[in-house]
Amino acid sequence: MRCTSTRRRSTSASIKRNVSGEPRSGVRTLPGGRIAVINQTFRQIVRSAYGSNDLEVIGGPDWIDADRWDINASAGTSAPDVALEPMLKALLADRFKLRAHVETRERPIYGLVMAGANKRLGDKIHISPVDCRADADCGSTSAKTSGVAAGTITGVARTMADIGRSLSPYAGRRVFDRTGLEGRYDFEIQWSDEVSIFTALQEQLGLQLDAQRGPVEVVVVESAERAADD
Repeated sequence: MRCTSTRRRSTSASIKRNVSGEPRSGVRTLPGGRIAVINQTFRQIVRSAYGSNDLEVIGGPDWIDADRWDINASAGTSAPDVALEPMLKALLADRFKLRAHVETRERPIYGLVMAGANKRLGDKIHISPVDCRADADCGSTSAKTSGVAAGTITGVARTMADIGRSLSPYAGRRVFDRTGLEGRYDFEIQWSDEVSIFTALQEQLGLQLDAQRGPVEVVVVESAERAADD
């Protein structure tokens, strides 16, 4: 177990509750050492602070999934790039009084594997291999979802491990690549109330999720307080 409850104020930030009801949300790094959090739950922000949107966050306050937040923060530096994770950790410790640690636990997981006996990927409309040149737009993923019941995930030049990570928040478990496939892929998966993400994965991408168990890192929230709007 490694403790990550350090408190230090290294950023200036504006924090406000988002009550718009809009589905759009995300976290972005901006020029000039700035980050913008848009319409995110506290659980989502904690995941970003610890480096992955598929991390399991255990414990936490009763508003961890209910309240949504907008954050605009600056590291106070002119550097063109800023490391997102340490900046968010410092902000959460300072403004939300977050105390948390990371530990490894044996948890239910999914293995991302090939579906069907033919071991073929889905049609080119939904997934296709691509080359990733140095000047290309490589490694981006976007999602438009309504909870876990419906949504679309689109990826540009993603590895199978990336695809697994993008599925985790909606599959209910961490997803790890077990396909053995290398390279990068453009993909799009759509699911709805009528077509589950599990069915869509098989029909559209030619992949499936195999229930397994394995050691995974989890973030354990010991305590947190609502930040005051400013």
